[in-house]
Amino acid sequence: MLNFKLPSRPRLTTLLTVSICSTVAVIVLSLLFLVDHFAVDYAKKEAKQRLQQLSWQMRDSLDLVMQKAVGDVSLLAQLSQVKDAKDPKEVGSILDNLQKTFPSYAWIGLANPDGKVFAATHAVLEGQDVSQRPWFKSGKLGLYAGDYHPALLLEKKLPYNADPWRFVDVSIPVLRSDGSSRGIMGVHLSWNWARDLAKNLLAPTDSQYGVEIIVVREDNTVILGPKALEEKKITSQSVELSRSGKTGATEETWADGNSYLTGYSQTGRSKEFPGLKWSILVRQPKEVALQASRQLRHDILLLGSVLGLLLAGIAAILARRLAAPLNELSAAIEKRGKGASGQAIPVVTSFHEAHVLSVILGEMVRNEEQHVLALRKMNEGLESTVAERTREIENKAQELEKALAQQQSTQLRLQAITDNLPSVITYIDAGQRYRFVNAHATSVFGVMPDQMIGKTLEEISGEQAYAVMKPHIQAALQGENISFEMTGIGDNQRNYQYNYIPAKDAAGQVEGFYAMTFDITDRKRVEAMKNEFVSTVSHELRTPLTSINGALKLIVAGVTGEIAPKAKELLTVALRNADRLVRLINDILDIEKIESGNMEFDLKSNPLVPLIKETVAASEAFAEQYGVVMKFEYAGEDLNVKLDRDRFVQVLTNLLSNAIKFSNTGEFVEVLVENKEKTVKVTVADHGSGIPEDFHDKIFQKFSQVDSSNTKKKGGTGLGLNICKTIIEHMHGTIGFHSVAGKGSQFFFELPKE
Repeated sequence: MLNFKLPSRPRLTTLLTVSICSTVAVIVLSLLFLVDHFAVDYAKKEAKQRLQQLSWQMRDSLDLVMQKAVGDVSLLAQLSQVKDAKDPKEVGSILDNLQKTFPSYAWIGLANPDGKVFAATHAVLEGQDVSQRPWFKSGKLGLYAGDYHPALLLEKKLPYNADPWRFVDVSIPVLRSDGSSRGIMGVHLSWNWARDLAKNLLAPTDSQYGVEIIVVREDNTVILGPKALEEKKITSQSVELSRSGKTGATEETWADGNSYLTGYSQTGRSKEFPGLKWSILVRQPKEVALQASRQLRHDILLLGSVLGLLLAGIAAILARRLAAPLNELSAAIEKRGKGASGQAIPVVTSFHEAHVLSVILGEMVRNEEQHVLALRKMNEGLESTVAERTREIENKAQELEKALAQQQSTQLRLQAITDNLPSVITYIDAGQRYRFVNAHATSVFGVMPDQMIGKTLEEISGEQAYAVMKPHIQAALQGENISFEMTGIGDNQRNYQYNYIPAKDAAGQVEGFYAMTFDITDRKRVEAMKNEFVSTVSHELRTPLTSINGALKLIVAGVTGEIAPKAKELLTVALRNADRLVRLINDILDIEKIESGNMEFDLKSNPLVPLIKETVAASEAFAEQYGVVMKFEYAGEDLNVKLDRDRFVQVLTNLLSNAIKFSNTGEFVEVLVENKEKTVKVTVADHGSGIPEDFHDKIFQKFSQVDSSNTKKKGGTGLGLNICKTIIEHMHGTIGFHSVAGKGSQFFFELPKE
């Protein structure tokens, strides 16, 4: 039973009627729009085509008259009665006859070479000087067509004309039979013929349809058209289009503010005779041109309205018949809603859909009654279920609170540990924003940790420092472990070491990195003091040691006289130790030069194989002392490598010296050259004692020695390989080794080819 009043709703009959009528109205309006669109478009195209054709007709008519005038003048110039004329009356008679055949020739005359008119129609202007007239001047040069102009000499001598006299000139030089100049033949073509052409073309349409022909001279002056425009300059899109040689029609707004459809073309296209470039415009008001399409729109709207009213009546009748069975079902449902539980849903048979609906509604009502009974039973057990689920939620909430408390405790302990470490420890996410910062950060960045959380590295470090760190940050976010040193920016001139360790998720994707920053200013100061001390001591010892070494060599060589065997043995030991001290000092000085950046490298293109041969040959004497054989063979083409010659020899000599000293007597040391695609690989191989595996990662460190006692016996300093590595890297190469203890070693380096 319904306990509330249903809001008022429109009846189905009304909805159907309104829907059908709306559909009809939309269809009629759509058809009206489409027909109007296409009708207007079609009418516009038809009007443009008609105006374009009129423009062509006017253009062709003007060109034909100009062609006739040129032909007549050319014919007159060829007549023997004219070429060799002596009697002006005879020539005048010929000219009068021509004028009678084409009255638009307002004046025809023959002028002598000095500009005096010799003969003319009706003897007008005979004897007068026309030498300054454009038709005479230009006619002396050849066939000439003069543009539209007012009458000057002839204005008062010609008969009265309703319109002022306006001419178009055609002239040509006349030569006697012997080839000498007879004079200039000229024709003044009255502009009335152009007016008559326009009237004849527009006679059926001009008054009714408002069509106008306009002829525009090259200087934009109207020479034919409405009285309000004649002999005035105009500018329009159609004029510009015709000047470009195009022909067609366009829609444009003229200076009077009205919209016109304008056809356009241009005269004087023929190359057979001199023509005048006139723009021919035929315009019609747009409203007049499209008047028929608007009448069609009105008829369609009227017809659609009548059709819509008719269909609306039919729709109302159909809606009542369709809604009757549905109203019956609706009444039964409303009674059940008001409490009449015994009210059955009637089965209607008016049409298939209503029948199906009534059957389904009856079935739904029966199912509803069954569901209500089932829901009542379910409701009885629902309260106990809700109570049980509530207890479970409370237990989960307590467990979650404990877990959160443990997490907060762990986080506080971690924060306490990191806050007491003497370094800055932070975590930066993939967006380069700080997510964890320990307390020591304040001493480096001058910002409290909570003020750094959420800010970017660039915001905290500053633009200048960030520019230096940016490549290292990007490398860390790509999964690389990064370590670098940097001096502070601005007033902060302390030295820092930065270590970046990538943080990856379960899928192995980098989601940020841990950053540890150490203040190494004191360590750098101690290293600088140590280097300065070593450099000073080395320089102070080098000079006296060199003198002592030289003196011992002279004594041992017997330069000072023969010495006792026991004394010679002691002097030999002293000389060996002096040599070792000299090498140690030289190595220390090289290290100091490299670290201070004072070691110079003269990189030039050098042939590699001859340089290796020279170095091997220079080491053979040293190899003989240890009973070791040197081997180098290379049958390939010579290779050019960009290197510092002296430093290359220093590296190769050091590697050869080590290989010789740690080889057994009778063994051989081999030098190999491998030509790769972009580099050349040089390998020094021996078969000596080799390098223990646990010492491989220290081999290129300063003062590193595999066996200190053995090294002392061999005379090593522990600096040579470190120097070699630094020199090779300065020459843009790489160095490495392979070694197996007890089987020997292979030291190799690669340099880029030239």
